[in-house]
Amino acid sequence: MDRKVKGFTLMELLIVIVILLILSSFAFLWLRNLVLNQRLKATTDGLMSAYETARLYAITGRGQRPWGVFISGNTYTLFRDDNSNCQFDPGEGIRVFNAEPGVSLLPKSGCGTITFDKKGYPRDSTCGLGMCSVVLQNSIGSKRIVYIDRFGRIRYETQ
Repeated sequence: MDRKVKGFTLMELLIVIVILLILSSFAFLWLRNLVLNQRLKATTDGLMSAYETARLYAITGRGQRPWGVFISGNTYTLFRDDNSNCQFDPGEGIRVFNAEPGVSLLPKSGCGTITFDKKGYPRDSTCGLGMCSVVLQNSIGSKRIVYIDRFGRIRYETQ
């Protein structure tokens, strides 16, 4: 009696399952890195937008006061400097933004508060010229650095 058995052996099924698990683990890691890098990009864009908004409001004379951005922990605040002391004081905050989950904001020493004068020049917390940089880093080590030069130009670099 010549019987042909159709189907897969248990070993063949296990090999296919192992191959699928290996491929799915690579896909999961790739997707995780993609999400974390997109969060880093979104936080960078948000911080740069806050700096640009503060600079624009200061140049156009909105409120007739300097405008700035204050970084504290993983939040940054757009504020109007009502007493022109180049520092963020209670009651001056206009809007608070949160960094995306997994992204850290690390301002260079003295760069936690940047205000812009009516000519658009950055000022630090002592009202000195505020050339500055802020490092944004996600949990996998990717970094972006936001720079503000002495003329108020805002740019970023990826590392």
